[in-house]
Amino acid sequence: MREKLSYREAALQVYREICREEGGAPDFDAFSQADWDAYYARYMEVTATEDYQSVLQRLQEIALANDVASIYVCYIDLETDKAVYIVDGSETGACLMGTCDNLEPGVRSLMEQDIWEFPAYITDYENYGWLCSAAAPILDGQGGLIANAYVDISMDEVAANSREFLFRLAGILAAAACVMIAAMIAAVNRTIVSPVNVLAKAAESFVSDREEHGGDTETAISRLHITTGDEIQHLAESVQKMETEINEYIRNLTAVTAEKERIGAELDVARHIQSSMLPCIFPAFPDRLEFDIYASMDPAREVGGDFYDFFMVDQRHLAVVVADVSGKGVPAALFMVIGKTLIKDHTQPGEDLGQVFTKVNELLCESNSEGLFITAFEGVLDLATGDFTYVNAGHEIPYLYRKGEGFVPHKICPGFVLAGMEGMKYHAGSIRLQEGDKIFQYTDGVTEAMDQAGSLYGSQRFVEVLNRFQDKEPEALLKAVKEDINAFVGQAQQFDDITMLCLEFRKKMGEEGAALMKELTIDELFGNIAHYAYRPQVGPATVRVEVLREPLAVVITFIDHGVPYDPLAKSDPDITLPAEQREVGGLGIYIVKKSMDEITYEYKNGQNILRIKKRL
Repeated sequence: MREKLSYREAALQVYREICREEGGAPDFDAFSQADWDAYYARYMEVTATEDYQSVLQRLQEIALANDVASIYVCYIDLETDKAVYIVDGSETGACLMGTCDNLEPGVRSLMEQDIWEFPAYITDYENYGWLCSAAAPILDGQGGLIANAYVDISMDEVAANSREFLFRLAGILAAAACVMIAAMIAAVNRTIVSPVNVLAKAAESFVSDREEHGGDTETAISRLHITTGDEIQHLAESVQKMETEINEYIRNLTAVTAEKERIGAELDVARHIQSSMLPCIFPAFPDRLEFDIYASMDPAREVGGDFYDFFMVDQRHLAVVVADVSGKGVPAALFMVIGKTLIKDHTQPGEDLGQVFTKVNELLCESNSEGLFITAFEGVLDLATGDFTYVNAGHEIPYLYRKGEGFVPHKICPGFVLAGMEGMKYHAGSIRLQEGDKIFQYTDGVTEAMDQAGSLYGSQRFVEVLNRFQDKEPEALLKAVKEDINAFVGQAQQFDDITMLCLEFRKKMGEEGAALMKELTIDELFGNIAHYAYRPQVGPATVRVEVLREPLAVVITFIDHGVPYDPLAKSDPDITLPAEQREVGGLGIYIVKKSMDEITYEYKNGQNILRIKKRL
């Protein structure tokens, strides 16, 4: 509907219908006020009839029962494209009989096609508001059209109802969702969360249960009884299995740890034993002014295969040894002990160093089931002449320092390693040291020390450090080299044992020293005769001195008529022990043995006969 006609127009329309029934057409423009009043009276007369009121009441009941905005009956006038209201059953009754509205677009075309039932359509006018309308035909007994019945529904109410329905539906859905969520939460708590919490609490108390009850006693995990029949139960069973495996692992780890601690303690003892076997008290010979010596050994593990040694062969000769056993750890350390002992035992006064290494090699090859070998260097310094005799078995070449020249490598034939092959022959060489000269010997752990990048310390840097500190005494020189190695290596792990030894020849032994040695020897032998042969009596003793020409040597014979006594039968004292730990006696004759080239004893014709020989 587009517009609502005025009262005058409505009355005019009624008048038109009345005139149509009466067969006449009024002159609208000529109407006077009296005409309009007559027509309105006619309108009132028609609406007051019983039939009209009956229809109006019926429409109002229908509107009230169905909660519609408007329900009315219209007559469609195709000549004027107007819908003339016959009766309005809405609560307000706004459309009086005889008023009319313009037809909606498309209505005329439908009616021209004899389509009287209009489908629902929506309008939104300022006067009527937002409506949804529909029409149905009112037919007479012969099927002829009398009028159209219209129903209007307020879309605002529809929208409000829809919103209310949606809100109500949303509330219902929200309540249902809350109920479902609560049910799901309860189900999840019962089937998942609660078993997981029980499992977590049992796992949390695992350590405390073991600490409280000790060992493998029953814990909360072993008491778990989860029968959910799903992955949670499988998880609980897996945790119980894991507990069993952890307990077994802890038992094994405890045993391994105890064994490791035992081995560690034994290795620590072995390390102390090994270090005690190496000369480690410095200055080593504080009463000897002819030389100064210092050495150090830093093992890569608890025990190492490197070793050094120095000892007086006799009062005139000093021996030094630096060696490196193949491999590391305990096997190398044990083989080191054997090698060190054999080298020292076979280094005797006047013994050729080549022969010493030849004998040691044969002995090491006899009991070398592990296939180890030793690279070794030994030198013997004659303190009276400065002659330094040496032998090298596959070891690093030494560095020689002479005043004005600095440290330079002394090129010598390396020879073959000890214990590498039976039947090897070794040959000694010699150089003469002058007062102030130094010998620096080391193992390959020095030049092959590596930093974190894998770079080697190298011989070039090594000799540069030696010459940088060439004027230092042996102890200070070794410490300077070790500090430089540490600075180069940094945080990298030590790969090999590092052993160094430096010998400085300070001055030659004078004639007074040689004479003192002979005097001490003769005095010791006369003391033995007096103490063992004649004591508590006294008796004669004869001394014979012979000089041999080929080779030049001196032979001294001591003869007495006392009780039989062999001074050579007493075992040599262990000079590696402190003085307070050594047995009393035997040191004097030991010095005689070490200072002489030959010594023999025999008891013949009631006489003790002792001969000593010293090559000149």
